[in-house]
Amino acid sequence: MRKEHDVPHMRPGTIIKFWSPRFENRPDVEPPALLKLVGALSIFSVVGALVYAVAQQMAVGGSAEVVGVEALYVAVLHFVLPFGVFYAINMNSPLSRLIIAVYTLVLSAATIAGKGFLGSLPVDDSLRLYVTLAVALPVFGWLFASPKMRFYYATISGKPLPPDLETRADRLRAGPLLGPRGRSILEWFVDHAETLVLLGFIAAVLLAFRSMYA
Repeated sequence: MRKEHDVPHMRPGTIIKFWSPRFENRPDVEPPALLKLVGALSIFSVVGALVYAVAQQMAVGGSAEVVGVEALYVAVLHFVLPFGVFYAINMNSPLSRLIIAVYTLVLSAATIAGKGFLGSLPVDDSLRLYVTLAVALPVFGWLFASPKMRFYYATISGKPLPPDLETRADRLRAGPLLGPRGRSILEWFVDHAETLVLLGFIAAVLLAFRSMYA
């Protein structure tokens, strides 16, 4: 006769979330506050691209005019790359640095060439060039020369720290720019970014229905 203690312990099933922005790679390493803010703000671009695409489709009445170089530019620069930034940062992936660099390079080149919203602003071409470089160069400097960013990417990549960072490892690992309250607000925003994406999809669907039955 089978005894009660011989019956296997039946554990409750694990609930799997639809989306979790928690880290997967090196969960013991926290991204710098500014990098996390970049990831959170990129969601605004994703949602904006969804709404813009539907609005443009409504404006042209569903014709093929919306499909072209401009549509591809909007899709890649304002949807694909920002979503890649958000995902890579929240997964603690070293690819986030490359994606941000590509995004900055593409946006800068398009602006200098007079493409997109920033490129269409009525300013002198030389001024547009100088302003674009004045914004892009510090971004690249922050990505590749900032001690905190170099420490972060070396750590999550499993690479040895450069000699100039070894003596400052403890300070670079800690010392967030934001206080406890600021960090809690930023964490809440990142954790609820999926809700913002969902609201963007809902807005896009409502706009599509409006165009169908207007």
